[in-house]
Amino acid sequence: MNTKIKKDDIVDLEVFDLAFGGRGVAKLDGMVVLVKGGIPGDRLKAKVLKKKRTFALAEKVELIKKSNLRAEPLCSHFGLCGGCKFQNLKYEHQLEYKEKQVRESLIHIGGFENPKILPILGSDNTFYYRNKMEFSFDRDEKGDLILGLHPDGRYDRVFDLKECFLQSQTSNQIIVLVRDFCRGGKLSAYDSKSHQGFFRFLVIREGKNTEEVMVNIVTHKGEFFDAQELCQRLKDKFPKVKSIVRNINKKLANIAVGEEEKVLFGERSITERLDRFLFCISANSFFQTNTLQAKKLFDKVLDLADLDGSERVLDLYSGTGTISIFLSSEAKEVLGVDSSVKACQDAELNAGINGVKNCKFILGEAKAVLSKFQSEGEKFHLVVVDPPRAGLHPKVVKSILNLKPQKIIYVSCNPATLSRDLKILCEKEYSLDEVVPIDMFPHTYHVESVAKLSRKSV
Repeated sequence: MNTKIKKDDIVDLEVFDLAFGGRGVAKLDGMVVLVKGGIPGDRLKAKVLKKKRTFALAEKVELIKKSNLRAEPLCSHFGLCGGCKFQNLKYEHQLEYKEKQVRESLIHIGGFENPKILPILGSDNTFYYRNKMEFSFDRDEKGDLILGLHPDGRYDRVFDLKECFLQSQTSNQIIVLVRDFCRGGKLSAYDSKSHQGFFRFLVIREGKNTEEVMVNIVTHKGEFFDAQELCQRLKDKFPKVKSIVRNINKKLANIAVGEEEKVLFGERSITERLDRFLFCISANSFFQTNTLQAKKLFDKVLDLADLDGSERVLDLYSGTGTISIFLSSEAKEVLGVDSSVKACQDAELNAGINGVKNCKFILGEAKAVLSKFQSEGEKFHLVVVDPPRAGLHPKVVKSILNLKPQKIIYVSCNPATLSRDLKILCEKEYSLDEVVPIDMFPHTYHVESVAKLSRKSV
């Protein structure tokens, strides 16, 4: 253990790798130092923020020699914002890092000696790619209303946004209009410490292929003075705004979802088109955030499924039915399972508007539904899972194994939990055929993966 490094020391470092979360990795006298703002190939001076038993945390204070992997960040908020931590890394190297992250997780967590990992599917658009963004209201030091995003690691604070390059120029213009309007009104920004105030979040959703826009204003309880005037201004300036809704969140939890929803203008939802399918997206629907990459993801699932039209498919964590509906075109029957009432309703609606008759959606927890299927002797050729970041519950893994499908396709947004679950699934009866990383979130350290498993011959 190195005892020489102390908090607040200024140290000279050479960064040689990236750690999960985007910090640069360096070593000083045998101790690993994780450096905020460091890129492999950098020589820099860094301030030690914290020292642990086996590693230290530091942040860049001076760049001595710039890495040739570096890019010039486009955003003026880079370094402050908690979002695009990789804007200073050339995109081709972002992809290399993400592919490496998936590989190392499969080897070190999953125990796979030489997993087959196909080249990562990069994003054609690295800016303006998101179809949904959440912006937070707050108050500045003077008490004036501001609207923006959170500084890195500080969910209790907000910085006033100048411009964001993740969604669209229309989104940026809507932010300016809403902020200016709210500043001139009678209502204040919500304070998460005192739990006083009115405006909590502005959520903007866009159909990238339909160009329809939804504006969702999340507030605390109380009368929304001048709501119709705000709607009129938005309609006049942005004719593509097809829906303006208000979500009312009376709870202490600072989330952009309300227990009550009111339509202020237009429809309750907007539509998005993927391939030949049309999807209805309401204020709180789950829909993959990068529309163009979502198409690549669903196409890859369909390709790996390799269906001939005779198969029954089970889609766990089916959400609003996107994967189920894509699979329906090549399967005999698809059953989607989700624990959200609203998601199941949206999925049924989406199947209906696309004329899909061989999809059925079941409301329930995956554990309970799988147990019921097992007791009834249900059989499925393919099981598709797309769980939250936490991955699969151990009982869900066990139940999938008991169903004995010929194939399993695992869609994951977390390489660590993917690798953990694949290790159990492939312990005896299944083999890991291949894994395809997909970059859904350029300039962040997040990476999506699709894994295909096949039942071993017995």
